[in-house]
Amino acid sequence: MKTQFFTSRGDKGQSAFGEKKLPKDDVLFDVLGNLDELNSWTGFCRTEAPADIRAILKEIQETLFMVQADVAAAGFDYKAKSFAGDIGQKTSELESAIGRIDKKLPAIKKFILPGGSEFSARLDVARVIARRAERSAVRFNNKKKKLSAETLQYLNRLSSILFALARYANYKKKIKEENPKY
Repeated sequence: MKTQFFTSRGDKGQSAFGEKKLPKDDVLFDVLGNLDELNSWTGFCRTEAPADIRAILKEIQETLFMVQADVAAAGFDYKAKSFAGDIGQKTSELESAIGRIDKKLPAIKKFILPGGSEFSARLDVARVIARRAERSAVRFNNKKKKLSAETLQYLNRLSSILFALARYANYKKKIKEENPKY
């Protein structure tokens, strides 16, 4: 059987899951689209990552699929397996990784200009996409459905790990951080 790349069911501006239909401009699709964009951008970052960072980025990608499943299930009122416990564990792992990275880096005394190396700049872009994904998830949670506390906490930690990884990437390449001049 060949892959079917389109169904034409969404041509009139709605998406369906089972019997439930939602307009494509529903806040649910903002969340899912932002998470998909973040996952794709994280994959782009991973293509140039050293092995230690590549492993962290791959775990983030795997967890983002669980987060998307939880969000989609909530959005379509679908009773699916909850990944909340797994996501909670992944949040703890992110926090541990942030702590390990922080021990290697100099203390932050001023804001840091994004960039330095190309790889660090990619991680900075992933960080701002993560923040956008989190904001859209909070908006969805407040207006539509309740997401698990674990999902919201994980999304909050994503921008932190990506910031830490961006700093670490420059540190490993001995690229000095730059601060705004104001």
